[in-house]
Amino acid sequence: MKKSTLITLVIVLALGLVVWVGCSTQAEVEAEPAVQEITQKWEGSGHADAASEAFTHWNEEDPAEIPPTCARCHSTDGMRDFVGADGSAAGVVDAAAQINDPISCIACHSSAAHSLDSVKMPSGAELTGTGADSVCMSCHSGMGSSTQVKNAVAGLPEDEAVADSTLMGAHYFTAAAVHAGADGYMGFQYEGKSYLGAFEHAEQVNSCTECHDPHSTHLQDAPEGQATICTTCHSDVLGYETYKVVSMSKVDYDGDGEVESMYDEIEGLRAKLMEALAAYSNNVLGTTLAFNFEAYPYAFIDTNADGTLSAEESAFPNQFKGFTPRMLKAAYNLMLITKEPGAYVHNGKYAVQLLYDSIEDLSAESGVTTEGMTRP
Repeated sequence: MKKSTLITLVIVLALGLVVWVGCSTQAEVEAEPAVQEITQKWEGSGHADAASEAFTHWNEEDPAEIPPTCARCHSTDGMRDFVGADGSAAGVVDAAAQINDPISCIACHSSAAHSLDSVKMPSGAELTGTGADSVCMSCHSGMGSSTQVKNAVAGLPEDEAVADSTLMGAHYFTAAAVHAGADGYMGFQYEGKSYLGAFEHAEQVNSCTECHDPHSTHLQDAPEGQATICTTCHSDVLGYETYKVVSMSKVDYDGDGEVESMYDEIEGLRAKLMEALAAYSNNVLGTTLAFNFEAYPYAFIDTNADGTLSAEESAFPNQFKGFTPRMLKAAYNLMLITKEPGAYVHNGKYAVQLLYDSIEDLSAESGVTTEGMTRP
């Protein structure tokens, strides 16, 4: 081969390599979400809503700071403190955090956060091998737990009021707690009953970020040709407004004579449990308990026992106090499922089990039974 021909061949190959590398790099860059796109998603999420109650609740406190017990989930600095990204010990928040500090990129993106592979639930149960879901689960597991309820009523007569006792709950948006089921032991699980563990969905939609975009927190984009990510298996789910028609079982759990979506079955059981708690409190204590889940502290005295709460009845001074142990357990389960609006999809059957067993435990004194209902 002539020297000139060899040189030409080398040059051609070199140019080809440069073009190939350039194209490959460009394809990789184009395949990665642009920072601007991610930022826009985050800006539209609840995590970025600096004006929301979740990030302004402590603005009028003195001092105006977020206490360590709340800072982990209600501030970026608190989460960094919790995972040890600030150089402090991991697994605990050491100091109060600044106010108006919504969850930003550095809360979840650090070597400390990325290395998390286990989550300790407020109940004391520890879940391992949680991988990339660990940060999500650290906040969405709640604060209160079934263990706290159990300790609060230990050794007390089931049907005698506990002086000044108030409603106990697991806190809000506890998706990880419900998803974990019995493995997380966050619902109050009655002795002698068996409960489902972590919900196993279809392959590729089992983890937090397989279903939810981690930046917008909305459902992941639908695959090509589908209306939503759910549509492959749930053909009647065509968008946000139809998510609640997802049916995970064809069973009449709430006993109303109709087979409905899991969401509606759970709603039916919630209504029955509230009816049972009202009847039980009236029969055992002579005072009727009712709920307004839009007004803190949610449990109030229904002074005229008409089944509805007026604005006056929903005022803080009229809160219901003096729960019996039996009521505390059932009301805790009611709060857990009510304040986790995605329970129907995260672990619907576990939610049904908790509600069913709570109604059953109150039935002797409330007169509201589980007849016609089905327990998974």
